[in-house]
Amino acid sequence: MSPDHQQRRHANPTHVLAASWLAYATFYFPRLAFAASKLGLLSDPSLALSRAFFGVADASFLAVYALGQFVAGAVTDRVGPRRLVTAGLLLAAVAALGFAAATHPWLLLVALLVQGAAQSTGWSAVCSDVAQHTPAARRGTAFGVLSTSYAFGALAAPVLLGWIAYAVVDSWRAAPLTSGLIALIVAGTYASWLGISGTRERSGSNPRTAPTWRSVLTDPTVWFLSSADFLLKPIIYATVFWTPVLVRDALPGLSRSGATTLAGLLGLAGFAGPLLAGLLSDRLFAARRALPTVVALLGCSLTLTLFPLAAATGQWWLLALDLLAIGATLYAAESLVVGVAAAESGRERAAVTVGIVNGVGSIGGILGGLVPGLVTGPSLFFLLATAALAAVIPLLPVIRQERRSMWSGALPCHRSRT
Repeated sequence: MSPDHQQRRHANPTHVLAASWLAYATFYFPRLAFAASKLGLLSDPSLALSRAFFGVADASFLAVYALGQFVAGAVTDRVGPRRLVTAGLLLAAVAALGFAAATHPWLLLVALLVQGAAQSTGWSAVCSDVAQHTPAARRGTAFGVLSTSYAFGALAAPVLLGWIAYAVVDSWRAAPLTSGLIALIVAGTYASWLGISGTRERSGSNPRTAPTWRSVLTDPTVWFLSSADFLLKPIIYATVFWTPVLVRDALPGLSRSGATTLAGLLGLAGFAGPLLAGLLSDRLFAARRALPTVVALLGCSLTLTLFPLAAATGQWWLLALDLLAIGATLYAAESLVVGVAAAESGRERAAVTVGIVNGVGSIGGILGGLVPGLVTGPSLFFLLATAALAAVIPLLPVIRQERRSMWSGALPCHRSRT
């Protein structure tokens, strides 16, 4: 392949989006290996672990992940997104393989802490790469597609890893082992596809007009979005990390593999949510992101409230329908807040802005890993539903700002047409 053809491929928006999608979806396999392993770990007499340990372990993982977000945004600007994504996938693979080999609880915890650092490298970097190579008028749709990567990961990872661990090998260790091997393979594929020397800043951007760190940190919109994600992330991680256990609690008659498979419906619905949210925010809402986010949050609060009612019937199909509704609304809101809205707020500093929003959100997300280990039953879902409603409040000023920007022609899609 000629150098010119390689360079065009490395900068082609479709190739950048596809490779970024593959890379970030893959991050979810080592990330969710612990979630897929929980049912097996609970019944492993050699470790004698409790649900409280799982809550502490998830919270510790998320604490490292949250701190790493702030660092990752700055590192992306310095070394380039593709180097960081490749290194992150390799580190995630190492951590997953270490988790599979652990024989003591403290070794499991160490592996999870390393995994948290590895996971923090992914999102701000892929968002930066996609934002730099996608025209503003199509950015909502592109980020909708990109956001299906973590929906796919949340679906495919627990189902595949749970099936291999419990139906094929009959050992929880097979889940992290498989996830580590997948991450190694995709790291090589991603680096070969895009190269690891991707530009730090989009060609043609003017550094004099790029926002400074100070302007990003003092932008109220960045902190409104961060506040919303602080309330939204606990719902994300409570469902992603605990859904197999919560489904088994609701339907005790289900097998471990059946509970893991039913939990995967949350990720399946997550495909539709971000795609629809991105498309509608571009086409119907004229590139406004906050208003469709509020609609999704209201729907998410309602469906979370309905989960205990569906569980009380004992009907698996009602629980399945509610999981689909939760997934669609939850991932729609998350994709808009921490994806396209955050990236557009930062413009050429997209990686820094996404890192701040995702980092603040992930601090709140620590509760999402911890609380389900301490609170169970309907109380848990009422707490999560309340958090979804509260996340609407910081988005109200953003709605007003976007309305003013739309009338003045300052929204990204309007700027790109002038």
